Amino acid sequence: MGYKRIAAAGLVLGGALVLMAAQEPRKPLVRKDLLVFGSGVTAPPLRDIFRPKATGYAPAPRPVGPAVTPGTVPGPDAPAGFGLNLSYIGSVDKGGRTIALVVRNGQTVSVGEGEEIAPGYRVIRVTAQEIVVEGPNKEQKTFRRQGDRP
Repeated sequence: MGYKRIAAAGLVLGGALVLMAAQEPRKPLVRKDLLVFGSGVTAPPLRDIFRPKATGYAPAPRPVGPAVTPGTVPGPDAPAGFGLNLSYIGSVDKGGRTIALVVRNGQTVSVGEGEEIAPGYRVIRVTAQEIVVEGPNKEQKTFRRQGDRP
């Protein structure tokens, strides 16, 4: 009985070997014909995905003197108006303090309550929906958040 078992196992093993030999050779997982050897130098990556994308411009410098832009300087007899032009694009909550993100002169600036946006223009209040700015003549202007509104 032991001889019959050994013979049957030998036949099964032999049949499996014959079937394996009759099959077509398997294709390799890596196509070696597409590999490039010998160049040695690889091009640097276009961008490091683990670093923020560069914006292409430096942060806005804080002006030292009064801001003078054409068309916003009142004449000697004309009353002074609110000459600050900015867009409120959003806010960030940082440790219980709300920081406003505004676009001024084409550059994004972050400001909080009590900080100056421009000489003579101070942020009075920042909420998620609006920012209130006080001008040099104590007049206040409210800027609503731009873009998608909830």
